[in-house]
Amino acid sequence: MIEKDKSKNILILTAQFGAGHISAANAIKDAILEKDNTCNITIQNFMIASAPKANDPMVKFYERNTKYTPALYNYYYYLKKSFTSKYDISHKLYTPKLTDYILDKNPDLIISTFPLAAACVDNFKVKCPDINIPTLTVITDVVDSLEWVYPTTDMYFVPSIEIRNRFVQKGMSPDSIKVTGVPINKKFHANEKTSIPNKYRLLILGGGRGLFDISEDFMYWIDEFLDNYKNSIEATIITGSNAKLYNNLTAEKPLSNINVLGYVNNMHELVKDYDLMITKPGGATLFEAIHSQTPVIVRVPKIGQEIENARFIIDKGVGLLYHDEDDLKKLFYSLSSGEFDSLKDFMQSNIIDFKNTIHSDSISDYIFELLDK
Repeated sequence: MIEKDKSKNILILTAQFGAGHISAANAIKDAILEKDNTCNITIQNFMIASAPKANDPMVKFYERNTKYTPALYNYYYYLKKSFTSKYDISHKLYTPKLTDYILDKNPDLIISTFPLAAACVDNFKVKCPDINIPTLTVITDVVDSLEWVYPTTDMYFVPSIEIRNRFVQKGMSPDSIKVTGVPINKKFHANEKTSIPNKYRLLILGGGRGLFDISEDFMYWIDEFLDNYKNSIEATIITGSNAKLYNNLTAEKPLSNINVLGYVNNMHELVKDYDLMITKPGGATLFEAIHSQTPVIVRVPKIGQEIENARFIIDKGVGLLYHDEDDLKKLFYSLSSGEFDSLKDFMQSNIIDFKNTIHSDSISDYIFELLDK
């Protein structure tokens, strides 16, 4: 068999620092295989490949840092956002073993869905100039941070036209930047939105780990509120892997008017079926909602990339931000009175308009364009 007919070997490097990087990697894999199911695709946590003993401590450090010391996290985040990536040398700690891993895999293409992985790949290409492997970086939040940008990267997938324009303003070639949105599972894609007249279906999410931006006490407030509005508001809470919360809401002190689910495998169906989501402002979650045409309600965030995502929500009019649970109470009264109806229509119209500006269906085409080069 001649060289050009060989099955392509594709390496996708990701990380556990938030679920969005891994979900983007899986979405990319699905898109490639849908176009050519002969491709050999490996999704690898770059930390496991380069410094396996450091993975769990670093993930725990990230989680503690973002939760308890967001100001410290943001200082470093915005420092990296604003200076050229060549000044950040932390990736050089991980590159040697990752280089060995890449050489062993011998991929035809390397895709990174995490900025530090992209940095390691850049360092690999600089150290091994005779090995010509094209590289692609997938930006998984609505950010224009320079921590994602490296001189040897051949192509970028970005979330919006505005992010592409900001990167071009910073000196990047527009030809290397493809506006795809954050890649998500195609099961979330919906071409239309069905609703029940005079009724709101509300989905309340805390991510896979069930860590909510609202308190357990407020969940009971919602439950009591719905006593008087069962016919106009339907609510479901998904606790994910938070078994303690699930037990509290279903066994210790069961909710009467809210459906409580634990870890689910049909999230795409739920997001498409419901009218609104109270959720976290992660990049993957945001684009799952956009493709499902479901406006989002998120708490004003405290950490860098989520602050950028929240700014996008407001600028595009695809959701709302709230400051505290008093704000959310006002939202529930607005839902029950019908005052929210025009706002929901406004947000859903904006979602449709935004979806027309991104080219998620072209993800695999762009990848094979890069492979063919």
